[in-house]
Amino acid sequence: MKLRLLFLFTLFTGISFAQVTGLSGWNIYVDPGHSMKENMGIYNYSEAEKTLRVGLNLRELLLTTTDIDTVWLCRYTDQDNVSLTQRTDDANSKGAAWYHSIHSNAGAASSNSTLLLWGQYRDGREKIPNGGKAMSSFIVDNLTKGYRIPTSGSIGDCSFYGCTGDGPYLHVNRVTTMPSELSEAGYHTNVRQNTLNMNSLWKRMEAKTFYFSILKYKGVQVPFVGTAMGIISDLESDQPLNGAVVTLNGMKDTTDTWSSLFYKYSSDSTVLHNGYYYFENLPAGTYPLTVSAAGYRDTTINVTIRDTFFTFQDVKMISETAPKRISIFPAMNDSLYPGLEHIKITFSRPMNKLSVEQNIVLTPDTTKTFAWQDQDKTLIISSNNLNFSSTYQLKILGSAMDKYGHLFDGNGDGVGGDEYVHTFNTKAQDMQAPVIVKVTPSADSTNIELQPIISLVFDEQINTATLTGKITVVKASDNTAITAVMKHYVVNGISVINVFPKNLLAENQAYIIKLNAGVQDLHGNPIAENNNFTFTTGLSYYSNFTVIDNFDAGLGIWWQPQQSGGTIGILTDTTYLTSSATIFNSMTLSTKSIMLNYGWDTTASNWLIREYYPSSTPSFLTTKYLQTFVFGDGSGTKFRFCVRDGAGMAGHEVSQWYSIDWYGWRLITWDLANDPIGTWIGNGILDAPLSFDSYQLSFSGNNSKNIGAVYFDDLRLSGKTTVGVNEEGSNEIKTFSLMQNYPNPFNPSTVIKFSIPQEGQVTLELFNSLGQKIKTLMSDFKNAGEYSYILNTNSDGMNLSSGIYFYKLNVTSSSKTFSDTKKFILLK
Repeated sequence: MKLRLLFLFTLFTGISFAQVTGLSGWNIYVDPGHSMKENMGIYNYSEAEKTLRVGLNLRELLLTTTDIDTVWLCRYTDQDNVSLTQRTDDANSKGAAWYHSIHSNAGAASSNSTLLLWGQYRDGREKIPNGGKAMSSFIVDNLTKGYRIPTSGSIGDCSFYGCTGDGPYLHVNRVTTMPSELSEAGYHTNVRQNTLNMNSLWKRMEAKTFYFSILKYKGVQVPFVGTAMGIISDLESDQPLNGAVVTLNGMKDTTDTWSSLFYKYSSDSTVLHNGYYYFENLPAGTYPLTVSAAGYRDTTINVTIRDTFFTFQDVKMISETAPKRISIFPAMNDSLYPGLEHIKITFSRPMNKLSVEQNIVLTPDTTKTFAWQDQDKTLIISSNNLNFSSTYQLKILGSAMDKYGHLFDGNGDGVGGDEYVHTFNTKAQDMQAPVIVKVTPSADSTNIELQPIISLVFDEQINTATLTGKITVVKASDNTAITAVMKHYVVNGISVINVFPKNLLAENQAYIIKLNAGVQDLHGNPIAENNNFTFTTGLSYYSNFTVIDNFDAGLGIWWQPQQSGGTIGILTDTTYLTSSATIFNSMTLSTKSIMLNYGWDTTASNWLIREYYPSSTPSFLTTKYLQTFVFGDGSGTKFRFCVRDGAGMAGHEVSQWYSIDWYGWRLITWDLANDPIGTWIGNGILDAPLSFDSYQLSFSGNNSKNIGAVYFDDLRLSGKTTVGVNEEGSNEIKTFSLMQNYPNPFNPSTVIKFSIPQEGQVTLELFNSLGQKIKTLMSDFKNAGEYSYILNTNSDGMNLSSGIYFYKLNVTSSSKTFSDTKKFILLK
């Protein structure tokens, strides 16, 4: 502790820079974001505490090493409580030449990135007076290189958040009368990042990135940097090491320990680590860097000091601790299914594979097959030769070694050379065929919309190789199969089949979901009989869509759950939002979805995830249907929509809760005109216009899962079309018509609608710009009514380039023929 304090004193009082000139006549107002201990991060170290100390360091660097006139801070202690308005009013009254606001980023605990936000008007122009955009480009580069994490870039604040007024969006950019910008450093919600934030010299490093950026923006040569830093960590686990002693060029630093720092934030001395060391005022040259830590081999590395930026040198230390068993499957006296589940042993460090394999004894003995994973830390022993309903003993002898020659520690006492003995059983052979536990639409249901997602849920995982040709959906009247996309998913160990009809089903018709005999589970047990489930369609389908987000571009502007006001009662390290290109809604021929991983703190009394969407565009009326496709995990987690409403869309109303008791994809619809309104912070009345605010989830208790994931796709507004009813409400369609597709231009899918007043033979064809037919899209006998065809240039087997195309409708009825052609544009 004394050593660290002495080193800090040397840093702050013995700065050896010659004075940097070029800032005379210039000043800056530095705003450490927030106040007191606001925006608490992981383990009770707040954003406000960190940003204050970064600001103090930046002020000290500028005042002691440059000829700058003045550096103001909006606050100097953790007790100062300064509002946003007070900060900007103070800067404006002082006539500051620059305004720099310091923040740290936030979001999912698994994420980490930097971000710079400069003032931007709604029309995209940079805030006047200019300069924030240029300064941001310097800061985001230096800050990101200093933090050594990804970046979200330097972005105009209106582009990032969306603008409700003329912009800029951020108060500090909108209200200040001088050039300004706001920096967002690494996530204080990220465990490893926030333990680094706790370190006093880490904050010094961040201040230096701003210092370099200011000099560069002002066209001033950055003096010789002479600063070295890095992370000391365990070679095998990558765990940063506490109490590692680092020496370089006669200086010494010791990485933080529980007794020197982390006791302030955790009562558990084993939880927090950062492994960070830092040296300043180093001369040019190459020097030996030596690291020692209790229980590790001493390490020496030559380091050459850089003259333009920080010198980074991480050191991976080799532990002298004997390797031990971390986990084994099956657990002691537990069981596995031979041939399907295998013995899995995870060691504490990379092992000498041959040594371990030669020191594995299985009784009764059988032929063993070995496979290694996780950089030789996990051993898989095949169970293909094990008998059912038997007891086995597995022994790992003490002469097994790791890659560094340490003997295996079987009893976990820290001394190698002793064996480990493990007993397990094998399960009885499964002789039961898979069972269908749920079908959607349910058997004998009626008035089903004309493009439903069809679902089959089994009680166990099935062998996908046995599915081919086994599942079809046919029209009962003529046994013709519908054109559809079929997807198989495994959710929580069971199989789910979703069938996505490509086109509208016929109205008022019975359809049969057929599951033929022969589908097998993973144990080879087949379903012995054919299964048929019948449902009947109605007259309506959803149409005239306005897409809010189809997620094909990834997360876009969606916030992480931890960033959204209202989120409470979560396990932050397991709650985060990410993009998925593996599970997506095939009804709209999407290419990506978003996956919301959730973790509920079961000790809490209130739970809410508010997955926030900051844009107020598009606005909509209460005559619409608000829809999204939700991929459920059967957990019972609750889901609802939230919209903004009222004057300035400042109010918030929610739908009622939907219990996610389904598996796979389902379309969830809030009929804004007729469905009940839920209870949150609104007045229970939808005041138009509305805009989408958030998806919301909550824990339902009742033995439901507290950790899992759900997916969302194709958030949209829609209307509803009833076949055979025209706009005036008459049941008679009076004219033939072919409507313009939407969207147009499109990529890769678009909707083509047409109506026919009489039954007849309908043909829909696609042509290129030269009039050459590419494909017949539809050729079928249709009753009078309105129809939609979804064209997808990817799934329809067409490799089309960008350009102009034509679609042509031909109808031949008993009394008339009709033909029309429309032009559309494919834009890739």
